[in-house]
Amino acid sequence: MKEKTLVSTFSLFTSLASYLYAKEAGKDGVPYVMIGGFVGAVIGEVIFEKMKSNNNTKK
Repeated sequence: MKEKTLVSTFSLFTSLASYLYAKEAGKDGVPYVMIGGFVGAVIGEVIFEKMKSNNNTKK
């Protein structure tokens, strides 16, 4: 899987989850979506690096 695809997918899902949380809590969604997108990008980067290092050690 490509890094860009993985990071984008995690950013989308965490942004959506944080938006739904803000909507349920009755709060402004913009800060939550921004933080959720950032957290998703970090998670995607970490997972991609782990997958990449696992592929390098198997060779």
